[in-house]
Amino acid sequence: MKNRIVLFLLTILSCQLWASNEPDPVDADLLKRIENKFVVDSLPVRYYSNILIRLEGQPTAEDSLIVQQLVDTLNSVIDVWKVYLIYEGTSNLVIQLNMPENIGKENQIERRDNTREIVQNKIILNLDADADSLTRKKQLYYYLMRSLVKFTDKAAESPKVKGSVFDEDSPEKITFASVDLPVIKSLYAKVYDDRSRRPRKNSPFQSKKVSPRNRFLVSSAAGLMGMLLAIIYLIAIVQTGVIKNHNYDFGKFLWQGMLVFFAYVLQVAVASSIKVYFLNVKFDYRIVLGNTIGIAALGVISIILIFLTEFGILRKRKDDLLLNTLIPFLTTTFIPALLPMGLMLIMPSSVRNEEAIFGVTVTTILFCSLIGVARTFYIYMSMQSRHLLRKKDVQLAQLSELHKQAELQSLQSKINPHFLYNSLNSIASLATIDGQKTEKMALALSDFFKYSLNKEQKQTVSLKEEMESVETYLIIEKVRFGERLNYEVQLPQELEEAHIPQFLIQPLVENAVKHGLSQLTHNGLIRVVVERVNKQLKIRVFDNGPAFPDEPIAGYGLQSIQEKLNLLYQNKAWLKWENAPEKHILIVLPFSE
Repeated sequence: MKNRIVLFLLTILSCQLWASNEPDPVDADLLKRIENKFVVDSLPVRYYSNILIRLEGQPTAEDSLIVQQLVDTLNSVIDVWKVYLIYEGTSNLVIQLNMPENIGKENQIERRDNTREIVQNKIILNLDADADSLTRKKQLYYYLMRSLVKFTDKAAESPKVKGSVFDEDSPEKITFASVDLPVIKSLYAKVYDDRSRRPRKNSPFQSKKVSPRNRFLVSSAAGLMGMLLAIIYLIAIVQTGVIKNHNYDFGKFLWQGMLVFFAYVLQVAVASSIKVYFLNVKFDYRIVLGNTIGIAALGVISIILIFLTEFGILRKRKDDLLLNTLIPFLTTTFIPALLPMGLMLIMPSSVRNEEAIFGVTVTTILFCSLIGVARTFYIYMSMQSRHLLRKKDVQLAQLSELHKQAELQSLQSKINPHFLYNSLNSIASLATIDGQKTEKMALALSDFFKYSLNKEQKQTVSLKEEMESVETYLIIEKVRFGERLNYEVQLPQELEEAHIPQFLIQPLVENAVKHGLSQLTHNGLIRVVVERVNKQLKIRVFDNGPAFPDEPIAGYGLQSIQEKLNLLYQNKAWLKWENAPEKHILIVLPFSE
């Protein structure tokens, strides 16, 4: 019962502060003062919506009552909008009383506004628990009334009214002047709302006040239109081939990143332009320029951070499909969004606008997630294409190798019948003359063809194997030629395991016998010399038969050797013949340990 009586008395005392709900008339001088102090471009900067006041922290019953009385008084003087005192939900004017996190802070108003209207204010108040009723009323009245308007640059030049809440620099000096409520009534007059919403030419909202529902629909449509044009732009730059594999070259990465980032700037510009036109938002080039510079700076920083992160993780994992798609998606989506959040943490609380930064963060995440998905898809398709190309290259290499083997086998099959024909003729000619020589020649021929069969399909053999085959061939021919044929083979031991194409030397020796020694009647000599000179292997076949003609030598043997060299070594090996100082044929091959 006692508490109710106290509250009733407090109500009576509070009402005495604002004895009349009808403010005093506003004379011409006061109107001029209002224009100079609060009006910008014929409009005051104030709330252009219902004012929802929420008390937070540790307000006393007396504090709540004082605020409620002031709310009732304001509702009596404001024509268009309503003022409400709420205890939960979204509000655009928050009064934080004695909150633990605000202990030690100065009493202040943290503003969120633009050049046209107040969007949201937060009042931080730390009141002494022992403060008397008048002190509490002055504090609440002073900060709440001043939060309803924004002073212009000309405020200091306008005449002062002693005791007015708008002219005194501290709550202790106010006297609840009779001019305070008329100022609020004039600033919140309906004429300003009508003027601020003056319809534009050809606007679909002509002669209509934009309702919250239409404002939401227009804002949503503006965002979707901006996103659509940004997507069209991204598709266009991809189709023109500007976006290419950068291999994490910083210059290329930054350039392509800025091209993609321009899509975000385009989206913001289109959405903002639609809102300016349809919602009668006031355009201020200074704000636009500042926002553009800020967005560009954040964009460059984001691209650099994305590059450093991806380069550090992926430079040694170029073939890891999962990492090369997951990491770019995460960096593209979240790094640009984390920057505004980090900026919010380092900003002073007096200028921090959590709601605006939260909105920017959400918009950025939505846009960048779209870019992240597109980038992930592009990287995935590029890696798949490279994989298919590598697979085709391997298949072509295998086909080329098979083709090369087939050509070498074809060359080998041509050599064998040619030699076989000559050898069988020799055996036939000896068969009726010397059976023992015939047997020796037939066995040697058998050994020679064991070597020539090459059951393992090897392209190369060791020099030792090749020289053994040459000696077997010379044994066969010596049976036929007897003392007319003599031969020498010089192969250093350290070169015995060096590999050369099979049947590279034997055709040269065969040519020496066929075109050289066959025309001699005695003392024919064939020498095969192998040596290494630097990184080359040189093979020489000497004979003391007639000199080589000036034109290319007829006969299949040399042609097959040249074809082998072209197939296996391209232009790194060659064959030539010389008559001086000593007749010989030379083959030069690349040599590696």
